[in-house]
Amino acid sequence: MRVLIIGGTRFIGWHIASGLIRAGHSVCVFHRGSTRLEGLDGVSEILGEKENLSSYRDRFRDLHPGVVIDCIGYTETDGRKLIETFAGWIPRLIFLSSCDVYRAHAVLHRATDDPVQATPLTEDSPLRTNVYPYRKYASGPEDWRYDYDKIPVERMLLAQSGLDTTVFRLPAVHGPRDYQLRVWEHLRKMEAGRKVILLSETFSKWLWGRGYVGNIAAAICHFLSKETVSSAVFNLSDPVALSQKEWVEQIAAIAGWTGEILIVPDEFLPDPLRGPYNFAQNWTIDASRFRTATGFTEAFTLEQSITKTIASNRANPPTVSVEQAERWREDDEAEERWLAGR
Repeated sequence: MRVLIIGGTRFIGWHIASGLIRAGHSVCVFHRGSTRLEGLDGVSEILGEKENLSSYRDRFRDLHPGVVIDCIGYTETDGRKLIETFAGWIPRLIFLSSCDVYRAHAVLHRATDDPVQATPLTEDSPLRTNVYPYRKYASGPEDWRYDYDKIPVERMLLAQSGLDTTVFRLPAVHGPRDYQLRVWEHLRKMEAGRKVILLSETFSKWLWGRGYVGNIAAAICHFLSKETVSSAVFNLSDPVALSQKEWVEQIAAIAGWTGEILIVPDEFLPDPLRGPYNFAQNWTIDASRFRTATGFTEAFTLEQSITKTIASNRANPPTVSVEQAERWREDDEAEERWLAGR
Protein backbone atom coordinates (compact mmCIF):
# COMPACT_ATOMS: atom_id res chain seq x y z
CA MET A 1 0.00 0.00 0.00
CA ARG A 2 1.10 3.56 -0.68
CA VAL A 3 0.86 5.70 2.46
CA LEU A 4 1.18 9.48 2.70
CA ILE A 5 2.08 10.78 6.18
CA ILE A 6 1.53 14.43 7.05
CA GLY A 7 4.33 15.17 9.51
CA GLY A 8 6.42 12.09 10.15
CA THR A 9 9.96 13.08 11.02
CA ARG A 10 9.98 13.81 14.73
CA PHE A 11 8.32 11.26 17.02
CA ILE A 12 5.06 9.35 16.57
CA GLY A 13 4.96 9.83 12.79
CA TRP A 14 8.58 8.71 12.52
CA HIS A 15 7.79 5.43 14.31
CA ILE A 16 4.68 4.89 12.18
CA ALA A 17 6.70 5.44 8.99
CA SER A 18 9.39 3.06 10.23
CA GLY A 19 6.82 0.37 11.02
CA LEU A 20 5.09 0.75 7.66
CA ILE A 21 8.37 0.40 5.79
CA ARG A 22 9.21 -2.77 7.73
CA ALA A 23 5.78 -4.12 6.82
CA GLY A 24 6.49 -3.58 3.12
CA HIS A 25 4.42 -0.46 2.48
CA SER A 26 5.50 2.45 0.28
CA VAL A 27 5.72 5.61 2.40
CA CYS A 28 5.96 9.31 1.50
CA VAL A 29 6.26 11.96 4.22
CA PHE A 30 5.09 15.54 3.77
CA HIS A 31 7.00 17.82 6.14
CA ARG A 32 8.53 21.27 6.31
CA GLY A 33 12.13 20.09 6.35
CA SER A 34 13.11 21.39 9.78
CA THR A 35 13.88 17.82 10.90
CA ARG A 36 15.90 15.57 8.61
CA LEU A 37 14.35 12.35 7.42
CA GLU A 38 17.02 10.25 9.12
CA GLY A 39 16.75 6.54 9.86
CA LEU A 40 13.91 6.01 7.38
CA ASP A 41 15.57 4.32 4.44
CA GLY A 42 13.22 3.96 1.51
CA VAL A 43 10.86 6.74 2.59
CA SER A 44 10.32 9.52 0.05
CA GLU A 45 9.49 13.08 1.03
CA ILE A 46 7.71 16.21 -0.13
CA LEU A 47 8.78 19.43 1.55
CA GLY A 48 6.23 22.11 2.32
CA GLU A 49 4.33 23.97 5.03
CA LYS A 50 1.05 22.49 6.24
CA GLU A 51 -0.53 25.95 5.89
CA ASN A 52 -0.15 25.45 2.13
CA LEU A 53 -1.29 21.82 2.13
CA SER A 54 -4.04 22.24 -0.47
CA SER A 55 -1.58 23.66 -3.01
CA TYR A 56 0.05 20.18 -3.09
CA ARG A 57 -3.21 18.41 -3.96
CA ASP A 58 -2.18 17.49 -7.51
CA ARG A 59 1.21 16.28 -6.38
CA PHE A 60 -0.41 14.11 -3.72
CA ARG A 61 -2.84 12.68 -6.27
CA ASP A 62 0.10 11.68 -8.46
CA LEU A 63 1.29 9.46 -5.60
CA HIS A 64 -2.00 7.50 -5.60
CA PRO A 65 -1.90 6.87 -1.84
CA GLY A 66 -4.28 4.31 -0.41
CA VAL A 67 -4.32 6.11 2.95
CA VAL A 68 -3.28 9.46 4.41
CA ILE A 69 -2.15 9.65 8.06
CA ASP A 70 -2.23 13.11 9.61
CA CYS A 71 0.05 13.43 12.65
CA ILE A 72 0.04 17.22 13.02
CA GLY A 73 -3.57 18.40 12.80
CA TYR A 74 -4.06 20.71 15.78
CA THR A 75 -6.57 23.41 14.80
CA GLU A 76 -9.80 23.99 12.88
CA THR A 77 -7.72 25.53 10.10
CA ASP A 78 -5.70 22.31 9.86
CA GLY A 79 -8.95 20.35 9.57
CA ARG A 80 -10.25 22.56 6.78
CA LYS A 81 -6.97 22.15 4.89
CA LEU A 82 -7.29 18.37 5.10
CA ILE A 83 -10.81 18.53 3.69
CA GLU A 84 -9.81 20.91 0.89
CA THR A 85 -6.92 18.65 -0.05
CA PHE A 86 -8.24 15.12 0.30
CA ALA A 87 -12.07 15.04 0.34
CA GLY A 88 -13.60 13.14 -2.53
CA TRP A 89 -10.58 11.18 -3.70
CA ILE A 90 -8.51 9.71 -0.90
CA PRO A 91 -9.70 6.19 0.06
CA ARG A 92 -8.90 6.48 3.79
CA LEU A 93 -7.81 9.18 6.21
CA ILE A 94 -6.36 8.46 9.65
CA PHE A 95 -6.34 11.41 12.03
CA LEU A 96 -4.21 11.24 15.17
CA SER A 97 -6.12 12.96 17.93
CA SER A 98 -5.61 13.03 21.68
CA CYS A 99 -7.32 11.90 24.85
CA ASP A 100 -7.29 15.55 25.92
CA VAL A 101 -10.65 15.76 24.10
CA TYR A 102 -12.31 14.13 27.11
CA ARG A 103 -13.94 16.14 29.88
CA ALA A 104 -11.62 14.47 32.38
CA HIS A 105 -8.85 16.64 30.95
CA ALA A 106 -10.75 19.80 31.88
CA VAL A 107 -11.38 18.48 35.40
CA LEU A 108 -7.71 17.57 35.79
CA HIS A 109 -6.66 21.06 34.63
CA ARG A 110 -9.28 22.78 36.82
CA ALA A 111 -10.87 24.28 33.70
CA THR A 112 -14.41 23.27 34.72
CA ASP A 113 -16.57 22.86 37.79
CA ASP A 114 -17.74 19.47 36.55
CA PRO A 115 -17.29 16.58 38.98
CA VAL A 116 -14.53 14.01 38.70
CA GLN A 117 -15.17 11.83 35.64
CA ALA A 118 -15.39 8.04 35.67
CA THR A 119 -12.28 6.27 34.40
CA PRO A 120 -10.91 4.51 32.47
CA LEU A 121 -12.18 6.70 29.66
CA THR A 122 -13.95 5.02 26.76
CA GLU A 123 -14.73 6.43 23.33
CA ASP A 124 -18.18 7.28 24.69
CA SER A 125 -16.97 9.27 27.71
CA PRO A 126 -18.08 12.93 27.81
CA LEU A 127 -15.97 15.39 25.86
CA ARG A 128 -14.68 18.73 27.06
CA THR A 129 -17.02 21.71 26.84
CA ASN A 130 -14.20 24.22 27.24
CA VAL A 131 -12.32 25.25 24.10
CA TYR A 132 -8.60 25.79 23.43
CA PRO A 133 -7.40 23.77 26.44
CA TYR A 134 -3.79 25.03 26.36
CA ARG A 135 -4.34 28.68 25.43
CA LYS A 136 -3.50 29.90 28.93
CA TYR A 137 -0.04 28.36 28.51
CA ALA A 138 0.59 30.05 25.15
CA SER A 139 3.00 32.96 24.87
CA GLY A 140 0.77 34.58 22.23
CA PRO A 141 -1.31 33.92 19.08
CA GLU A 142 1.76 32.61 17.26
CA ASP A 143 2.24 29.84 19.86
CA TRP A 144 0.78 26.50 18.68
CA ARG A 145 -1.03 26.14 21.99
CA TYR A 146 -3.13 29.25 21.36
CA ASP A 147 -5.59 27.73 18.84
CA TYR A 148 -4.98 24.06 19.58
CA ASP A 149 -8.18 22.04 19.97
CA LYS A 150 -8.70 18.64 18.38
CA ILE A 151 -12.43 18.35 19.14
CA PRO A 152 -13.60 20.57 16.25
CA VAL A 153 -11.08 18.90 13.93
CA GLU A 154 -12.46 15.46 14.77
CA ARG A 155 -16.04 16.64 14.24
CA MET A 156 -15.48 18.27 10.87
CA LEU A 157 -13.50 15.32 9.51
CA LEU A 158 -16.00 12.70 10.70
CA ALA A 159 -18.92 14.72 9.30
CA GLN A 160 -17.31 15.34 5.92
CA SER A 161 -18.87 13.38 3.07
CA GLY A 162 -16.40 11.83 0.68
CA LEU A 163 -13.80 11.40 3.42
CA ASP A 164 -13.54 8.02 5.14
CA THR A 165 -11.92 9.11 8.41
CA THR A 166 -10.77 7.07 11.37
CA VAL A 167 -9.77 8.99 14.51
CA PHE A 168 -7.26 7.58 16.97
CA ARG A 169 -7.22 9.25 20.38
CA LEU A 170 -3.75 8.86 21.84
CA PRO A 171 -2.67 8.78 25.49
CA ALA A 172 0.59 10.14 26.93
CA VAL A 173 2.98 8.63 24.39
CA HIS A 174 6.54 7.84 25.45
CA GLY A 175 9.55 6.17 23.90
CA PRO A 176 12.66 6.93 21.84
CA ARG A 177 12.53 10.38 20.20
CA ASP A 178 9.92 11.63 22.72
CA TYR A 179 10.34 15.41 22.78
CA GLN A 180 7.99 15.68 25.80
CA LEU A 181 10.60 13.69 27.76
CA ARG A 182 8.19 11.55 29.76
CA VAL A 183 10.91 9.12 30.83
CA TRP A 184 13.84 11.51 30.73
CA GLU A 185 12.24 13.95 33.21
CA HIS A 186 12.82 11.29 35.89
CA LEU A 187 15.80 9.46 34.42
CA ARG A 188 17.81 12.71 34.27
CA LYS A 189 17.67 12.95 38.07
CA MET A 190 18.80 9.37 38.48
CA GLU A 191 21.62 9.81 35.97
CA ALA A 192 22.74 12.93 37.85
CA GLY A 193 23.16 10.90 41.05
CA ARG A 194 20.20 12.33 42.94
CA LYS A 195 19.62 10.38 46.16
CA VAL A 196 15.97 11.41 46.57
CA ILE A 197 13.10 11.97 44.16
CA LEU A 198 10.30 13.90 45.81
CA LEU A 199 6.60 13.35 45.00
CA SER A 200 3.56 14.90 46.60
CA GLU A 201 1.13 12.37 48.03
CA THR A 202 -1.74 13.11 45.65
CA PHE A 203 0.54 13.16 42.61
CA SER A 204 2.17 9.88 43.63
CA LYS A 205 -1.24 8.14 43.55
CA TRP A 206 -2.45 9.73 40.30
CA LEU A 207 -3.09 7.24 37.48
CA TRP A 208 -2.13 8.23 33.92
CA GLY A 209 -2.84 6.29 30.74
CA ARG A 210 0.34 5.92 28.71
CA GLY A 211 1.25 4.36 25.41
CA TYR A 212 4.65 3.21 24.21
CA VAL A 213 5.30 4.70 20.80
CA GLY A 214 6.25 1.30 19.38
CA ASN A 215 2.84 -0.03 20.39
CA ILE A 216 1.05 3.02 18.96
CA ALA A 217 2.86 2.59 15.64
CA ALA A 218 2.15 -1.16 15.65
CA ALA A 219 -1.56 -0.47 16.24
CA ILE A 220 -1.74 1.88 13.23
CA CYS A 221 0.08 -0.62 11.02
CA HIS A 222 -2.20 -3.40 12.23
CA PHE A 223 -5.27 -1.30 11.49
CA LEU A 224 -4.19 -0.79 7.89
CA SER A 225 -4.23 -4.54 7.40
CA LYS A 226 -7.95 -4.60 8.24
CA GLU A 227 -10.28 -3.82 5.36
CA THR A 228 -13.53 -3.43 7.28
CA VAL A 229 -13.70 -1.97 10.79
CA SER A 230 -16.94 -0.26 11.74
CA SER A 231 -15.99 2.26 14.42
CA ALA A 232 -14.70 5.65 13.30
CA VAL A 233 -13.12 6.54 16.68
CA PHE A 234 -10.69 4.45 18.70
CA ASN A 235 -8.74 5.02 21.88
CA LEU A 236 -5.20 3.67 21.99
CA SER A 237 -3.38 2.99 25.23
CA ASP A 238 -1.17 0.37 26.78
CA PRO A 239 -3.19 -2.09 28.91
CA VAL A 240 -1.43 -1.31 32.20
CA ALA A 241 -1.98 2.10 33.84
CA LEU A 242 0.56 3.00 36.52
CA SER A 243 0.39 5.56 39.28
CA GLN A 244 3.10 8.20 39.15
CA LYS A 245 4.95 6.47 41.99
CA GLU A 246 4.80 3.13 40.15
CA TRP A 247 6.02 4.83 36.95
CA VAL A 248 9.09 6.27 38.70
CA GLU A 249 9.71 2.92 40.41
CA GLN A 250 9.68 1.12 37.05
CA ILE A 251 12.17 3.58 35.57
CA ALA A 252 14.37 3.31 38.68
CA ALA A 253 14.38 -0.49 38.64
CA ILE A 254 15.39 -0.71 34.99
CA ALA A 255 17.88 2.15 35.24
CA GLY A 256 19.52 0.59 38.30
CA TRP A 257 18.85 3.62 40.51
CA THR A 258 18.80 2.79 44.24
CA GLY A 259 17.79 6.14 45.68
CA GLU A 260 14.67 6.97 47.68
CA ILE A 261 11.28 7.96 46.30
CA LEU A 262 10.03 10.23 49.05
CA ILE A 263 6.24 10.69 49.32
CA VAL A 264 5.22 13.82 51.22
CA PRO A 265 1.69 14.95 52.23
CA ASP A 266 0.68 17.88 50.04
CA GLU A 267 0.10 20.24 52.96
CA PHE A 268 3.78 20.03 53.92
CA LEU A 269 4.98 21.17 50.49
CA PRO A 270 5.14 24.66 48.96
CA ASP A 271 2.79 25.32 46.03
CA PRO A 272 5.40 24.82 43.27
CA LEU A 273 5.99 21.24 44.45
CA ARG A 274 2.30 20.32 44.68
CA GLY A 275 1.43 20.93 41.05
CA PRO A 276 -1.55 22.97 39.81
CA TYR A 277 -3.71 20.00 38.80
CA ASN A 278 -6.65 18.21 40.36
CA PHE A 279 -5.03 14.83 40.89
CA ALA A 280 -8.31 13.39 42.18
CA GLN A 281 -9.08 13.06 38.45
CA ASN A 282 -7.27 10.04 37.09
CA TRP A 283 -6.65 10.04 33.35
CA THR A 284 -6.66 6.41 32.33
CA ILE A 285 -7.76 5.12 28.94
CA ASP A 286 -9.76 2.05 27.89
CA ALA A 287 -8.53 0.82 24.50
CA SER A 288 -10.42 -2.48 24.53
CA ARG A 289 -12.69 -1.44 21.65
CA PHE A 290 -9.73 -1.36 19.27
CA ARG A 291 -8.30 -4.64 20.53
CA THR A 292 -11.68 -6.36 20.20
CA ALA A 293 -12.48 -4.92 16.77
CA THR A 294 -9.10 -5.70 15.21
CA GLY A 295 -7.53 -8.49 17.28
CA PHE A 296 -4.59 -6.25 18.14
CA THR A 297 -2.13 -7.16 20.87
CA GLU A 298 0.62 -4.78 21.96
CA ALA A 299 4.02 -5.68 20.57
CA PHE A 300 6.03 -4.47 23.58
CA THR A 301 5.63 -5.06 27.31
CA LEU A 302 5.99 -2.25 29.82
CA GLU A 303 9.46 -3.49 30.82
CA GLN A 304 10.58 -3.70 27.19
CA SER A 305 9.28 -0.22 26.41
CA ILE A 306 11.02 1.45 29.33
CA THR A 307 14.23 -0.50 28.71
CA LYS A 308 14.31 0.64 25.08
CA THR A 309 13.57 4.24 26.05
CA ILE A 310 16.27 4.35 28.72
CA ALA A 311 18.81 2.90 26.30
CA SER A 312 17.87 5.49 23.69
CA ASN A 313 18.02 8.36 26.19
CA ARG A 314 21.42 7.26 27.43
CA ALA A 315 22.84 6.87 23.94
CA ASN A 316 21.38 10.19 22.78
CA PRO A 317 20.53 12.46 25.73
CA PRO A 318 17.46 14.47 24.66
CA THR A 319 17.70 18.11 23.69
CA VAL A 320 15.76 20.18 26.22
CA SER A 321 14.11 23.46 25.28
CA VAL A 322 15.11 26.62 27.12
CA GLU A 323 11.60 26.85 28.54
CA GLN A 324 11.64 23.28 29.85
CA ALA A 325 15.16 23.59 31.22
CA GLU A 326 14.13 26.68 33.18
CA ARG A 327 11.07 24.91 34.63
CA TRP A 328 13.18 21.96 35.69
CA ARG A 329 15.81 24.23 37.22
CA GLU A 330 13.15 26.00 39.31
CA ASP A 331 11.59 22.69 40.39
CA ASP A 332 14.97 21.18 41.28
CA GLU A 333 15.95 24.20 43.35
CA ALA A 334 12.60 24.14 45.19
CA GLU A 335 13.10 20.45 45.96
CA GLU A 336 16.64 21.01 47.19
CA ARG A 337 15.53 23.83 49.50
CA TRP A 338 12.72 21.71 50.93
CA LEU A 339 14.95 18.69 51.47
CA ALA A 340 17.62 20.82 53.12
CA GLY A 341 15.09 22.29 55.51
CA ARG A 342 13.09 19.21 56.46
